[in-house]
Amino acid sequence: MPRPALAASRAIDILNFMAAAPLRGYSLTELVRQLDLNPASCHALLGAMTRDGYLVRAQRGKDYRLGPALIAIGHAALQCHPVVAAARNQIALLSAELDLDSLLTARLDDRLIALASEGPGRMPGLAVGQRVPLIPPLGTPFLAWAGEREVDSWLGKAAGAIDADRLRQSLAMVRQRGYAVTQRSPEQAATGLAVLGMTEEPLAGDWQKRVAERIGQMGEDYLMIEAQPDRLHPVMMISAPVFGADGAVLCTLSLFGFDRPLPLSRIAALGDAVARHCRAASGMPGEPDKQINEVGRG
Repeated sequence: MPRPALAASRAIDILNFMAAAPLRGYSLTELVRQLDLNPASCHALLGAMTRDGYLVRAQRGKDYRLGPALIAIGHAALQCHPVVAAARNQIALLSAELDLDSLLTARLDDRLIALASEGPGRMPGLAVGQRVPLIPPLGTPFLAWAGEREVDSWLGKAAGAIDADRLRQSLAMVRQRGYAVTQRSPEQAATGLAVLGMTEEPLAGDWQKRVAERIGQMGEDYLMIEAQPDRLHPVMMISAPVFGADGAVLCTLSLFGFDRPLPLSRIAALGDAVARHCRAASGMPGEPDKQINEVGRG
């Protein structure tokens, strides 16, 4: 693999860092400290990025923010990825239909990134631009239709001891249902909030290790495998995949913000609704389970 150009890597670091909290402004001093940059090099980079509109500097004060040139690039990127653009529209429809929060997530190699969110915002979730490591038990809608080698690689990145057989069982259940269900507990809720807090500064210090450790504490029970029809289930999130024309999972739509435990019938209805909007984004009308499994398996 060719060695990345240092200036390009640093510019990307700055954009990724600022995108995780886009409403904030950052001074030269803050960026140097948070990203461990050389002050002179950082100053030169900020000047070049401001000149070309990738950043703007406050008329009063010394803070930098994301610039309008990125808007044009974002629109161009959506034209290159029409299925993702369609999925972005579907989360708005999904939230309006159910009065719940929704999130569009994509995979960037070994991380997940939030691309868009909609809804009333009753409960915290990943902010647009935030990233988390793709390690067990996170990411089952992306891995459920993956090959064995890719699944093995995912399992090998677990932060701590795992029950690999149980996680494989959860992937099989996601394929069978067409969607993933994650459960809520006081411990998992506390862990989730801690992870969200850490992603506010995604490139600072030993972030990757600390976030991975927190995610590892969620455990296999974070994922719903067996479900009893005669009881209520505390659900954290329901997620389903959006497939591309080649059968690969391009992104996932997630529904969250449940303020009370749900019966199995309601979970199934909500899961079907999420899967329906995913099929609409993929351009796959028809029976959900049959189409999802046929396309996903390629």
